[in-house]
Amino acid sequence: MKPEAQSKRTLRILHLEDNPQDSFLVARALAAEGLVCEFVHARSRSEFEAALQQSPYDLILSDYTVPGYGGMAALTAAQEKFPQTPFIFLSGTIGEESAVESLKRGAVDYVLKNKPARLVSAVQRALHEATEASERRRQEQQLREQASLLDLAHDAIVVTEMGGIVRYWNRGAERLHGWTRAEVIGHTTKEFLYQDLSWFGDAVKILHQQGEWTGDVNKRTKAGGELLMHTHWTLVRDSSGKPESVLSIGTDITAQKKLENQFLRAQRMESIGALSGGIAHDLNNIFSPILMAAQMLAEQPPEEDRKKMLTILISCAQRGVEMVGRILAFARGTGGVKQRLQIDSLISEVARLLQSALPRSIRLEIKIAPGLPPILANSTQIHQIVMNLCVNARDAMPSGGDLLLSAQQINLENYTSRWEPQPISGQFVTISISDTGHGMPPEILDKIFEPFFTTKPPEKGTGLGLATTRGIVRNHGGFLEVFTEPGRGATFHVNLPATKP
Repeated sequence: MKPEAQSKRTLRILHLEDNPQDSFLVARALAAEGLVCEFVHARSRSEFEAALQQSPYDLILSDYTVPGYGGMAALTAAQEKFPQTPFIFLSGTIGEESAVESLKRGAVDYVLKNKPARLVSAVQRALHEATEASERRRQEQQLREQASLLDLAHDAIVVTEMGGIVRYWNRGAERLHGWTRAEVIGHTTKEFLYQDLSWFGDAVKILHQQGEWTGDVNKRTKAGGELLMHTHWTLVRDSSGKPESVLSIGTDITAQKKLENQFLRAQRMESIGALSGGIAHDLNNIFSPILMAAQMLAEQPPEEDRKKMLTILISCAQRGVEMVGRILAFARGTGGVKQRLQIDSLISEVARLLQSALPRSIRLEIKIAPGLPPILANSTQIHQIVMNLCVNARDAMPSGGDLLLSAQQINLENYTSRWEPQPISGQFVTISISDTGHGMPPEILDKIFEPFFTTKPPEKGTGLGLATTRGIVRNHGGFLEVFTEPGRGATFHVNLPATKP
């Protein structure tokens, strides 16, 4: 069968042969098989060496004996000039020992003139092998160029086998982590790179299910330090579709995360400040009975009254400790660690703080669907999202109203909306915050996620709450939507990817 690529272009062939009749027969034999060839004929050493100074050839054919010039000398000259061009001896005099020697020196084949039928297959095979060799060299050069570019990258780029053994470690990984390529090749990343592996199993499951995984991971350095790396894993498969290796790209976000955490903490303090009136009122309800009971105990009341007063003191003190603990936990946060969370328990915790802080004119209702799957998230940041949206809902109802905090599971298939034009598919847990406030007109709705945009007076907000909320949701692989009409309240949907229980 004639190779398609060969039949589509003219093959340039240099033929060293002193007999014009043999040259003619070779050209006819190749043409009969559909090979379009342009021949450059050389009949002597001088013509052959002169032809070698011309443009490259696809193939060189040579007689083994030409008057005044030996075949081995011709082979040597051809390899010096065109080492990648296949060279075939076509001769009636080459012996077996000479033929073997020619193959050792670089000829790809030899054909006897008294067996011309083998010429075409030998030429086709030589051209096919030359094409494959050229493609391999091109790919190898491309890999070398890509490796050079990867070494210029500031990110840590690592390729591991499926068992975690390092196969590639670029210069960026050397600069960030301190270990050289020679020190880590052949070792598993678990041996030296990670301090905590509690997240690892879930990450590997997601990688195999979805083909990729992204997360923020603490990684070691050779000097004993620790870096927070935004890490993206991609599953690489072989030609049969079987997982072969994992490409990991890690970006050092240690300094960025530190600033982000400071900013998020400032936002949390702003939320607490916004609810400070309700918190102060609730604390006053706690401390007033304590103060009154303490004063009455000082007057030595009867034994039965003292027991009742002690019960009041203990109950109020416990309520105060729980409330202050919730406020402190929210203010301090838990860092950037993501873990499997049950939304129902988190919403219940937020609700307890809100019930202490919302004015009595606002009725809080909680609706949580049973059996919700867990999410992979940072509890403080999700807490902060819900608090930000609830504070906004409170401010939208200055005369009071209803605030509904709910959670449910949804399954999406190529879902698009005003807020997410790219199709989204998957299983999500949706946290909804709905109010019966004044709502928003379209011209305001278009701007609500812009940093520093706010409809509140300067003393009541920075305009960063919704921008921060949207950033946190996207960092968790989710998306945020809002539905509102003037005078008919607003509903925010926080959609977060669900994980398997």
